[in-house]
Amino acid sequence: MSNQKSIVATIHEEVNRQLANEEVLNSLIATTFNGLTPYLTKQAIVEGMMRGFKFENFLKKDVYAIPFKNKYSLITSIDYSRKIGMRSGIVGKKAPIYTYKADGSIDTCEVTVLKKIGEYVGEFTSLIYFDEYYKKPIKKNGVLIKSLWDTKPRTMIAKVAEMHALRMACPEELAQAYIEEEIGKEEIEERAIIIDIVEQTKQEMEAAQSEEDLKKIWGNCPNDIKAELESLKEELKNKFKKKQIEEVQIEEVKENNKSNTKKQ
Repeated sequence: MSNQKSIVATIHEEVNRQLANEEVLNSLIATTFNGLTPYLTKQAIVEGMMRGFKFENFLKKDVYAIPFKNKYSLITSIDYSRKIGMRSGIVGKKAPIYTYKADGSIDTCEVTVLKKIGEYVGEFTSLIYFDEYYKKPIKKNGVLIKSLWDTKPRTMIAKVAEMHALRMACPEELAQAYIEEEIGKEEIEERAIIIDIVEQTKQEMEAAQSEEDLKKIWGNCPNDIKAELESLKEELKNKFKKKQIEEVQIEEVKENNKSNTKKQ
């Protein structure tokens, strides 16, 4: 148990050391951890390192995180998963096989990866249904935003099928590895809605003219997004308190000036 604690403590120290430079932290948040708070960014890196990733893997985007339900999902890139697979005996894969519905849209995708085990080459096949992973276009500000699932559907579903096959072939190395394309469509849509609510609430909070206004906005804020705006709330509260103190000090100076004038 003490050894486990020392490992966790060592990882925390390494993460704090690497992120001591604010420019490095901001750069990671803008790229590898886009949409996450500084706290969640550190938490995601710690989790990744506990899984065996190194800090350089985050810089190379071999592993990254996407916002999910006020937290995050740790994601592995398909390219990195292929590298892990090759180190574990994957020697190739067969071309994807698709089946189609009557209307011409994709129904299923099948991918087989080949793994050498001793002198034997085994086949690991994954069959994936397109509708289970397809992300519908999202409406934002009245505009329908399409994704690669609409423009390159075969490429996207083939990635999912390949990742499933890689996990089947290399369960020890890739059991907890997931690519972004595997995240459910309902989860993506839900997250898009939450992001819009967060942005709208953030703008309202920043436009507040007093601490009382801020309290009202915070009281109407949905509980499931408060975690993402907690740091902003504290920052604005401190700003209003500082402003209040400054106003009191100004009034005191005015009163003192009046008092001194009367004495003269």
